[in-house]
Amino acid sequence: MKKSIGILVIISLLIYNIRPISSVMFPSIADYLFITDLWIMNSLYALISSIIMSKKYGFNILIVLLIAVLFIPMALIYYNKTALIYTIIYFILAFIGGFIGNLFYKRKTNK
Repeated sequence: MKKSIGILVIISLLIYNIRPISSVMFPSIADYLFITDLWIMNSLYALISSIIMSKKYGFNILIVLLIAVLFIPMALIYYNKTALIYTIIYFILAFIGGFIGNLFYKRKTNK
C-alpha cells in the first residue's frame, strides 16, 4: 500500500501542477484553463482517484485527506488564497468517492 500511496502523491502533484504550468507557458489560454482546471479536471481527479484507491484498499480517511491536502501548495503558488475553498470541495468529492470505492471493495471481499 505504501508504494500505491507514493504513486498517488506523484500523480496528484502532476495533475494539480500540469494546468497551471501550461498556463504560465501559454498565457493566452490561461483564462480558459482556470475554470476547466478548478471546476472540472481537479474535481474529477479527486473523485476518480479516491474511488480507485478505495476499491483497491478499502476506505481510508488518510487517502481522502491526502488527495485534498496536496492541492493546498498549488492553490497558494499558482492561484490566490480564495482557491483554498476548493480544498474543501475536493475533500468532499474524495470522501464520496471513497465510499463508492468501498462498496466495490466489500463486494469483492464478500465473494
